[in-house]
Amino acid sequence: MAENEQAKQPGAPSGPPGDASQPQAERSQFAAQSAFDVVSTYLHPGRENVMLIYVLYLAGLVPAFGAVPIIVGFIMALLNRSSATGVWASHYEYQYRQAAMGLLFVIVSFVLIFVVIGVIGFILTAVWWIVRSVKGLQAASHQQAIADPKSYSW
Repeated sequence: MAENEQAKQPGAPSGPPGDASQPQAERSQFAAQSAFDVVSTYLHPGRENVMLIYVLYLAGLVPAFGAVPIIVGFIMALLNRSSATGVWASHYEYQYRQAAMGLLFVIVSFVLIFVVIGVIGFILTAVWWIVRSVKGLQAASHQQAIADPKSYSW
């Protein structure tokens, strides 16, 4: 009988989390906690984070976004590089080096733009950036390490 009374008390959960019979405050707390868990998987070292950084690197080539996605991706790679292990450590090293060398290529291309060669440099840098990002995305989706993460080649 005590169990029956407890179930009828206001505010007592009567179903699974997110159930319509639960009070609104408890449902929103569960939803917020679940959303935090989902976002958290993309911020800690691992497959989701690595793939997110590659997507940010590709999004950075869209003129409407500017360099913001690349900067965010670079910071994420930099922060997770030291705590990553195994397969993912090679990806973070690869991403870090991609951003560093990409910045150097852009600076050199900008200086050479006055000689018209810089336009070719920007195009080659964009192609190099796309190839490396797609290559990294493919390896990450198959949970494979980058063969030579310290390489600056395609």
